[in-house]
Amino acid sequence: MPELDILHGFEHLAVNLKKKWSEDHWVPLSARLVLFPRVFATGTKQKDYITCSVDTRECFDYREELEPADCGVSPNPFDAAKARGKPYAKYLKPLSQGELVVKARGKEIIFAAGYHAVRVHFGLEGTMVIMPTQAFNKMIQNDCPGSNKDPRKAAQMRSFIVPDELTVKGARNTDGRKQTMAVFAALVGQEDTLVMVDHNRLLRIHIMSLARPWDEQDLTPESELWKHIWSDNHGPDWIYERASAEATLDAWRTGILNASEEAMTPAAKASSTLLDALCSRQDIFNGYGQHTSHDLLHTLGLWPGMPASELCADEEMFIRFKSSLHTYAAQYTSTTYRRRCLSLPNRLSPLEYNYKSDDNYHKLYLKVFRKSVVRMTREEYNGFAKAGLFDSSHVIGEPYQFSEQDLIDVAYREVPVYQYVQSNKTKEPIYTVIVAKPPLHWKYSGDDVQKMIAPDARSAGFSTTIGPASFHMYKNNQYCWDVKAKPGRKAKIHTGKAGRPPRAVPLVNTLRQRASRGQSAAARAKDAQAVMEEDQDLKNMTETGMGDSRRPFKRRRISKLSVGATDRITRSDVLRHLQA
Repeated sequence: MPELDILHGFEHLAVNLKKKWSEDHWVPLSARLVLFPRVFATGTKQKDYITCSVDTRECFDYREELEPADCGVSPNPFDAAKARGKPYAKYLKPLSQGELVVKARGKEIIFAAGYHAVRVHFGLEGTMVIMPTQAFNKMIQNDCPGSNKDPRKAAQMRSFIVPDELTVKGARNTDGRKQTMAVFAALVGQEDTLVMVDHNRLLRIHIMSLARPWDEQDLTPESELWKHIWSDNHGPDWIYERASAEATLDAWRTGILNASEEAMTPAAKASSTLLDALCSRQDIFNGYGQHTSHDLLHTLGLWPGMPASELCADEEMFIRFKSSLHTYAAQYTSTTYRRRCLSLPNRLSPLEYNYKSDDNYHKLYLKVFRKSVVRMTREEYNGFAKAGLFDSSHVIGEPYQFSEQDLIDVAYREVPVYQYVQSNKTKEPIYTVIVAKPPLHWKYSGDDVQKMIAPDARSAGFSTTIGPASFHMYKNNQYCWDVKAKPGRKAKIHTGKAGRPPRAVPLVNTLRQRASRGQSAAARAKDAQAVMEEDQDLKNMTETGMGDSRRPFKRRRISKLSVGATDRITRSDVLRHLQA
């Protein structure tokens, strides 16, 4: 599910598009809203699925006579049939243009143009893509039944056939099938169009219309409309509305601390974990999800299954948690993140898979969630070690006396990431480097918990995973790595954009190296696990008097500028020392 890192990325891309248009044309970027009900989900016999809703509160005072219907234009018959009797049927006529404005807030984002604004919730794998308007207009002229196995439902939930100029020749083998896109809505500009896509069809749209055009002031916290344009179950943004978000967090903490003992039994306290709260309480932790929550808790050295009530009861721990919620989220609006992960590839198709973005995101902005190994700095590692979190015999929260043997003096160390699964209680695993024992009343504790090195997301192949580049339509244009390389120098393409011309086709060896990174990470995680277990065994033997109190030399990573011999100790040396 797109989280705050992705949503604020969408905002940045849209704002960049507006900025470039203004610099080139000296006028604001204008667009108009277009809906495609033929793509909307139909739901089931038991439960209808509402893809699109319309806000009819008094503050949204739009009148249909402001945009008279053109008698010479009739809506697509599939759109008209799907919208019959629905409140959004009135939006199938050509709508007026207006300045494009956009604002992200946690897991929601609003796009507005002319009289109309749409609040979008992207569901599990929905995304936004910017494509040339000419190619977009060509695409929406060709639709086809969707991918549903039921032919009747497939005819009702249609998709658009992607034009050849938007696909990447020689990329992923789809057995000759045409690529399709489920386009729910679009903001159509003169040269570029913002398209809302979701192949799972879980994307939701909420339309809000005014009797005047929307402007940028309407999408600021100071606006009178601000409290009306967002969902009631989504709270302040931890980046732009820090003060309000912290006030909401304080109120949540007070409520937990004031809960009566009868209402909060030990079982009830244990069931409400930090991870559960971060992911489900979007009224407090708006924008946080599985990825961002796991990585936030990792930076704080907290067990994901820790009861939220115990965090709230610890003043020092709560203050660190409160401060980190903003600091962690703010990195996704930094210039560094945007340059590394949101830059667009120098390619002809906007649907080209962005290898650079994916590499940087997994390496620099994914810590423990679906990772096999994480590189921890000396400060991070020693902080965990001093708290006993790398000691499998220690119980989290109890006093711990560390020794100098527990610490490292190198710049960094690779640490294995573990996946914990609680049998018969939850399908959702947790990811952490912590091996210390959680108290028995915490979640993911006890004998029914399975522990293993976490599978690495980079081993997923063509499946969607995490990050701005890992969406279905981009994965459809990812090159295969299990093909035979062709001899000769690779041709380059000239797109007319700034930057070095790229190769028309990536080198096969480079693709194979990228494809093997998940396996490589898993192998390094096993090596790191063996080293840490050896260190733990040595420490236990020393404490019980069964081994030599002198510890082997610590491993030292020699600088690339160093010359001469090194006194680096290998694993074999450690094993020989233990056996001596």
